[in-house]
Amino acid sequence: MTSAIGRWLEEVAREEKPPPEIVAYNIGLFESPEGYCAYLSGANRYSEEDPDWARDDTYTPAQRYCVLGELGGRGSEEVRRSVVESVRSFLGSPVGGASFLARARAVTVGFDDGDLIAVKAS
Repeated sequence: MTSAIGRWLEEVAREEKPPPEIVAYNIGLFESPEGYCAYLSGANRYSEEDPDWARDDTYTPAQRYCVLGELGGRGSEEVRRSVVESVRSFLGSPVGGASFLARARAVTVGFDDGDLIAVKAS
């Protein structure tokens, strides 16, 4: 688990109160000059067949971005696997299990130009 993701999600879960119409969240990944980064966005729709739901950005938290400096020098697949594992660990923790992310219909992880991995889907 990446400690940066866990700390970031705990902070967002404590500080944010998304509107009730937000049913799905995506943790997007991208590479920047600082290294790999993650961001959180929420949408008022979810579809397993249409990954474009994640581009809706109906909701974004104040602490939208997380720099993943500890994952520098790794390949994108390894970064994605590590973030998926970290999000699963967070959702299984006491803070994560009580968060708006745990109550969501879906939580996904993926690079902006790649496939989304469903960490939680109902």
